[in-house]
Amino acid sequence: MRLAGIGNFLIHESEVVYALETEPAAPEVTAAVYGNVLACIAWRRGQLACHGSAVAIDGKAVLLLGPRELGKSLLAGALARRGHAMLSDEVAAVAGARCYPAGSMLSLADDALIAAGIAPEGLPQYTNFPIAKRLWIAGPRPEPRAYQVAAVLRLRKAEADAPIEPARLESEPAVEALLDQFYRRDMLRILGTGPGARREAEALVAAAPVYRYPVPRSLARVEEVADHIADLVR
Repeated sequence: MRLAGIGNFLIHESEVVYALETEPAAPEVTAAVYGNVLACIAWRRGQLACHGSAVAIDGKAVLLLGPRELGKSLLAGALARRGHAMLSDEVAAVAGARCYPAGSMLSLADDALIAAGIAPEGLPQYTNFPIAKRLWIAGPRPEPRAYQVAAVLRLRKAEADAPIEPARLESEPAVEALLDQFYRRDMLRILGTGPGARREAEALVAAAPVYRYPVPRSLARVEEVADHIADLVR
């Protein structure tokens, strides 16, 4: 796999072999490893590579899924500041209705950091995304174990003053909501892994509730939403 301006990555059994086009400590490399490279590892292992963040609340995983610019990382950061362990950002790897932790690194834009009371100056920044982001280590480190998934939130944009009213998805709509957020869904066809991914999605739906979850488009309401998420899954 080649990532322009970053380098070439080869997943070989249990190793990642790389030839970088930038410095090893460059934040772009970290973002690539926790995004595209992690997704490739999940694909090879037959795991469900979900596009989103994962946080451990009361020892169980909560998945925050959705396309870009929905505030997944922002909400995960708000939960991490409450003492909940970050399991992953950008890609959440799931198998057997369990989420596998990938670290506590978060990617946040400057306005999100400032809204959270975190000074962005000095944090590593990368610009190969539509919006420049910085890396921030959030919350306590997760335990090195698989976390049972307690809930999946398929985030969607809502008006700034919209009520927070999640709707539980049942059966096939829930499975489709998960598959719709498979990291680079076209890879299911390219790799021929669609049936396996569907089985993993069905197992997850059988084990944990899946909600369509409205996120008000307001930085002022992030803390309110984070509190609501914590209350919802307890």
